[in-house]
Amino acid sequence: MRKLNMENTLGTAIFLTSKAMERAAEYRIKKNMDLTPLQWKTILTLNYFNGISQKELAGKIYVDGSTLVPVIDRMEKNGLVERKLDPKDRRNNLIFLTKKSKSLVDSIIKIIQQLLKEFYKGVSQKEQEKMRIELKKIMDNADKTLIQN
Repeated sequence: MRKLNMENTLGTAIFLTSKAMERAAEYRIKKNMDLTPLQWKTILTLNYFNGISQKELAGKIYVDGSTLVPVIDRMEKNGLVERKLDPKDRRNNLIFLTKKSKSLVDSIIKIIQQLLKEFYKGVSQKEQEKMRIELKKIMDNADKTLIQN
């Protein structure tokens, strides 16, 4: 029987690196701001796309729509977001930031910027850019396999 060692693949390294970075951000923001990962990701996403549907929001933060519903419920209860009926389709709610959540954006960004400095310590801007270019090639190739099949 053939075996495939996935431990030392580039894909595994990328995945584990991404998860480590995400865990660090989740921990630091929870510790400093008492926001859950889905809460701060929602706030940052709405900071760019304020007034999008719950379905669009879920897609942008890579979670299932049903997972996001209780998070939005809690955030609305805590005054962090506001739901409004979509004037184009009254079956949908649009999600908006409140003043309270807007006041948190700069602090969240500051924490993430500090973390990125820590993560990229010893990695030059040139090296970072080269990695981004190479990873983009791999991502494009992976997307092409979806189209071909």
